Amino acid sequence: GLASSLCSQPGSMSNVFKGEFKVTTQSLMGKADVKKLRSSLQAEFPELTKKALDGILGKEEVGVLKCSNGSTLYVPGDGPAAFFDDGFGGVYPTLTTLWRIPDMMPELVTHAPVSKFLLPKDRSAGADMMLPGVIVPPEGLGPLELGQKRCIRVEGNKMPIAVGKMLVSAADVKGSGMKGKGMEVKHVYHDSLWAYSGRKVPNDGFLADQVVASEGAPPAAAAAAAAA
Repeated sequence: GLASSLCSQPGSMSNVFKGEFKVTTQSLMGKADVKKLRSSLQAEFPELTKKALDGILGKEEVGVLKCSNGSTLYVPGDGPAAFFDDGFGGVYPTLTTLWRIPDMMPELVTHAPVSKFLLPKDRSAGADMMLPGVIVPPEGLGPLELGQKRCIRVEGNKMPIAVGKMLVSAADVKGSGMKGKGMEVKHVYHDSLWAYSGRKVPNDGFLADQVVASEGAPPAAAAAAAAA
């Protein structure tokens, strides 16, 4: 169908959390390293104020979990992972963090039916985001750069469903139009990092097989359905 043509099959460097992973080593970050992580995050994501970062990373110790898939998780205290390194040097917020600060990074907006193809299911990994599936707002997509980190959300739902990095620049889009792969998905609702983080849903639009428009908070029924 149309929606399936708007997404592509995953590439080799896409979501490292498409399969199960094990934590291979755990350690605590030194104070200097925490400081370095915090300042690099604030430099990269200007919306992340010191206060917001305190709320996410805490003021206590930050755990470093190295995983069997090559990724590294940054975990505050005993909470779920707040950020991850994809194994290629890029540090991204987890969905847990994005649901607390949904506007901390630029976004791509897509249609609800497209979300079905982004979510992994039955052992098949989710797809990368294709440009024809992106809804371009009247003001445009903003400054689009190759390698820029963005999140994806569904039209009518403020909560992001995935995070990744752009595979095209504004010049590419201008030259070839909205065709081909747009964003490499690094972490998405229903992948193994989402499961490891407690299988939570931020609102009732997050269904078992897709994400749809929603205004609201998570009713118990939606949370139970997503966890099933």
